[in-house]
Amino acid sequence: MGSAEEQPVLKIAHQMSMDSGWRTDFVNQLGARILNSRQMRLPDDMADGCSYFMEVMPGLMVLIVDFTFHTSIEFTKLASQDEFCIVYFDLSDKISLHQVNGTGHQVGYKSKLGVGIVDAALKSTYIPAVGERMYSFRLLVSKALLKKYFLGNMSALMVERTFDGRKNTIFFYSHIKSPTWLALNQLKDTSYDSPSFELMLRGVTFKVFGHLIEQMSETGPVIVRQITEVDAGQVLKTQSYLMEQLQDNFPGVDFLAEMAGMSVSKYSDIFKKLFKYSPKQFFLREKMLLAQVLLGSGDFGSISEIAYELGFGKPGYFSKLYKNMFDEFPSAAFKIRE
Repeated sequence: MGSAEEQPVLKIAHQMSMDSGWRTDFVNQLGARILNSRQMRLPDDMADGCSYFMEVMPGLMVLIVDFTFHTSIEFTKLASQDEFCIVYFDLSDKISLHQVNGTGHQVGYKSKLGVGIVDAALKSTYIPAVGERMYSFRLLVSKALLKKYFLGNMSALMVERTFDGRKNTIFFYSHIKSPTWLALNQLKDTSYDSPSFELMLRGVTFKVFGHLIEQMSETGPVIVRQITEVDAGQVLKTQSYLMEQLQDNFPGVDFLAEMAGMSVSKYSDIFKKLFKYSPKQFFLREKMLLAQVLLGSGDFGSISEIAYELGFGKPGYFSKLYKNMFDEFPSAAFKIRE
């Protein structure tokens, strides 16, 4: 038998909704089994593990996708008219690929991206690695619920415009913040058969949802259709590039504008409309958010190691930037390697 890379990729197109009926596609296409109404298992020769789907509160569903695939499968979620978003938190052992609007984003434990928000109106494809544990914690959140929480941070008119599905679609990529990462890793290590699993899952879901609202309030979601889809797509490609270069120096606005096929002024204007920061501010912010994750990971022997990992020649300058963003020095978040 050939290797997994030589085998043809199985392509699955499926619906997704705020109720459990969407899983019927997997039962019909893959011969999946639904257990105790919440767990779903794929055929043993296809994957080990399960998915777990549950309502936490009206307008908020949680889905855990926890499989080790034995064969290459490409999962495409079809566009939906339903008013909800899917939030992906990826803690997979290896990098997986998430494609939205033709733009690929690397996600996973060793990737620099870990959280993504995709409007249900967008078609998206998820390609997990083969032979390594894929662990994706997902929230299905109604736009009505998001609007409720954003009313505290945005004007009512801005909220209505943002979540108007007739005009806008939303997506957003960033790092998993440290408190979220810790909560999800604890959940990842908990058995689905544990008597307290459901209770723990509810608690973690509320915690993660709260952190998400804070994170989106700080930077804002990407509103795709306020700008032409072509221009948005070109700028989003540069954002993805920046996220993959966080261990290097900022490449410069001229380089990014050329990558997007735009003048510097047009590129800078669209970038700021999408992300609320200039390209350089965005890059440094994401670099510091990544630093926060690395500081709490326990994978490094010193803060200087982390500074060098992120491309800083002078650890003191790294500490200064970190202090300016988080109002504390890196030592406050640092967990030394055991």
